[in-house]
Amino acid sequence: MPDAHTSPEADVEALISKAEIVKTPCGDGDMVWQVWGQETDKAPLLLLHGGFGSWTHWIANVETLSRSRRVVTCDMPGLGDSASAPGELTPNNLAAPIVAGLDTLFGKGRAFDLAGFSFGGLIGSQVAKTVGERMKTYVAVGASGFEDLHVRVLGIEVPEPEMTDQEKNDIHRNNLRLLMIHDEAKIDDLAIYTHRKNVSRSRVRSRPMSLGNHLVDVVPDIKARLAGIWGVHDATGGGREQILKRRDIFAKYQPDVPFTIIEDVGHWVMYEAPDEFDAALLDILDD
Repeated sequence: MPDAHTSPEADVEALISKAEIVKTPCGDGDMVWQVWGQETDKAPLLLLHGGFGSWTHWIANVETLSRSRRVVTCDMPGLGDSASAPGELTPNNLAAPIVAGLDTLFGKGRAFDLAGFSFGGLIGSQVAKTVGERMKTYVAVGASGFEDLHVRVLGIEVPEPEMTDQEKNDIHRNNLRLLMIHDEAKIDDLAIYTHRKNVSRSRVRSRPMSLGNHLVDVVPDIKARLAGIWGVHDATGGGREQILKRRDIFAKYQPDVPFTIIEDVGHWVMYEAPDEFDAALLDILDD
C-alpha cells in the first residue's frame, strides 16, 4: 500500500522494481508478465486483473501472497503494456496468448492455481477450460460472465481531454465510488492514479463480454477445483442473495465449493480489504 511520504507513481515504480519482467509473444508484439517471489513446493499462482485494468489491480496483494508461493501477474492482451491479441475480440482469443505463455512462466506442464478478478475471472475461466487438469484451483473474484446475475453499473463518465488534472481525478474518483470501492475513505491517491492510468491504456472494450454468459457456459468443462470470493457490496453483484446464486451455479458441479463473501467492501475487494482477501485466498489454496 502507498507510503504517505511518496507519490503514487513512485509507489508503483518501487513495487514493480521488485518483480521479474517476462515477455511472451502476443499478436504483433509482446504480452508482459510480472513474476513475484521464489519457487516453492506450493503451486504457483496466476492473478488475472479486471477490465480496463493491468497488474496494478493486485498492487495491494502481490507482496503478501508471494511470501509463501511464486506469484505471476500480467497485463492481459490489449491492456496495460501488452500488445493486442490477434483475431476477433472474444474470450477465447484473449485467453490464447495467456495459455501460450504458461510454459515460459511456470515450466512445461507445471500445475498452477488461478485467481481472476472481474473480467479476469471470465478470461480465467476460459484458461481453466483450455488447460484442463493442469489448473489445480480456479478462484472467481467478483467475476463477470454471469449474464442475468451481473448488474450493469450506470453513471460511469469519461473525462474530457480539455479538463484539468483535478477535474479528471474527480471523475475517476466518482467512477471508483460507483463501480469499484464501497468505502469512499479507501479511494486514495494510489487507487485514483492506477485506475486513471489503466483506463487511458485500455484497447479492449470488455463490457459486452462481461454482460454475457461466457463464464457460466464453460463451468461444466472446468476440471480445476472451483472457488469464489466476493465483496458483499460489489456493485456488479446485486447483493448477497444474488452473489450466492453464483455459488449455487458452481455447486451444481462441485457441491463443496469454497465461497467467501467479505463484509463491508465492494467490487475491488482485494484492494479495499487486502488482509481479509489475502487470508481468504490463501485459505482456499492451502486447503
